[in-house]
Parts: sequence; C-alpha cells; structure tokens
Amino acid sequence: MTAGADKSYTDVGNDRPNQVPGVPVYVHIANRQAGGEANREYLNPAAFLPVDAACATPVNASTCAAYGAYGNISRNSFRGLPNYQFDAQISRIFPIHERLNATLRLEDFNVLNHPNFSTPTASLVSSTFGQISSTANNARVFQGSVKFTF
Repeated sequence: MTAGADKSYTDVGNDRPNQVPGVPVYVHIANRQAGGEANREYLNPAAFLPVDAACATPVNASTCAAYGAYGNISRNSFRGLPNYQFDAQISRIFPIHERLNATLRLEDFNVLNHPNFSTPTASLVSSTFGQISSTANNARVFQGSVKFTF
C-alpha cells in the first residue's frame, strides 16, 4: 500500500499512508451478498490518511510537523483474498505394437471454475482505492493431447 504521492520528499514515491486508529481496515462484505460497486470493496478508504492530512496547504517545513515524514504502515501489512485452484489430469498409455505406443492425456485447469480475485488497488490517491476490480485466474480450461512413441 502506498500513499500515491511523495510525502517524505525523498523523490522515491513509495511512501506509505497513516492508519487511522479505531477504524476497521477491511470492509468485510461477503462477495455474494452485494452487487456491482459495493461488491468490489475490500479495504476501507476511511482507515487511511496521507501523512500531511492535518496540515494546511501549501505544505512546507514551517507550517507542517509531518513535512518529510513517512506513514506508520509497514510493508506487506495487509492481505488480499485467498486463492484456490484445483487442476486435474488423466492419462492412459495404449500399446499398439512392440515398440509403438500412444499416450492419451486429458487436462483440466481450474476444475471447480472458482474465481480468484486479484489484489485491491493499493494507491491511496486512486479513485478505486481498496477495490478489487478483476480476477487473477482464467475460467475453466480443458485440453487434450495424443503422443506417439516409437
């Protein structure tokens, strides 16, 4: 998670925001209970503020105690949704002649067709902060092959 702007004035741009105490970080909406925009919410935008949120504008060293400060959130502090995928494969070798064999192989990826959601938008200045907008995996895929060995 990043603040989306260079609040520490180090010209790196990977600064972190501050976490608001007492405000829950996760929205806790079950993905099946809501629809549309409400179904995308994962992180609570009200739980995070830029380090200079309480400062008057323009922000400079004489008017803001947070000038050049880093946020209080550490790297990898929060988790996204878990990923589940079940793949299956079945194969059979058919002997045709003494040294001639045919191998039939059928594979299925994401057998249960379970969607794995990607991580939420992690830039605080984004209008979609904390929302999950895509899936990280493909739909169910079948493939087959035949191999001849001689």
